[in-house]
Amino acid sequence: MIVLQPDRILLRRQVCALAPKLSGDILDVGGAGGNRYRHMFTHAKSLRSLDINPNLHPDIVGSAEEIPLPDASFDGVICTQMLEHVPHPWKALAEMHRILRPGGKVLLTVPQWNELHEEPRDYYRYTNFGLKVLCEEAGFAIEEIHQRGKYHSFMVQCRNRRWIDLLHPYQNFLAMLILSPLSYVCSHAGIWLDGLDSSLSAQKHVIGWAVLLRKDR
Repeated sequence: MIVLQPDRILLRRQVCALAPKLSGDILDVGGAGGNRYRHMFTHAKSLRSLDINPNLHPDIVGSAEEIPLPDASFDGVICTQMLEHVPHPWKALAEMHRILRPGGKVLLTVPQWNELHEEPRDYYRYTNFGLKVLCEEAGFAIEEIHQRGKYHSFMVQCRNRRWIDLLHPYQNFLAMLILSPLSYVCSHAGIWLDGLDSSLSAQKHVIGWAVLLRKDR
């Protein structure tokens, strides 16, 4: 059983939709053991993971700010929900650009909203405007950018995270017994209501973003 979150549902959909646009040798930056999205990249020549924490058993131990790999050594990079934990995200983006071959692509996802987590290593949240500046200054062209969530799923996400932090369902079986089905209904209802609401006011409430970047040279 799990406490379902709209962010997790929508994030998986975004990665699944953009994954076929990466190919060749791919590096999952901040991807622990690299298994979360491996099934979405069976078309790739190779998929290796890089993480700063050796206890997570990545293929390569290292910092995203100083990737221990040579220039132009990969065709693609995945980086999901990690950039908020990097003290100097502009350095991490510059490193991703450096290790990519010309024509290589990055699938990047970031939060615009999230509760404090993994403290004290929780540094940033990103709007699409700030993300555009960071990525372009690192040398990337932006091919696609996709919003994750609108008002209704945003509000459910806030509530579900509050439940998790307040009731600790993963340590409390009774809380999980209640929250698991409730969060399932609320999460899917929020996403469904987002689909019905095309108002500008709803679009201003954003859970996060997914971006497809390209290195031209």
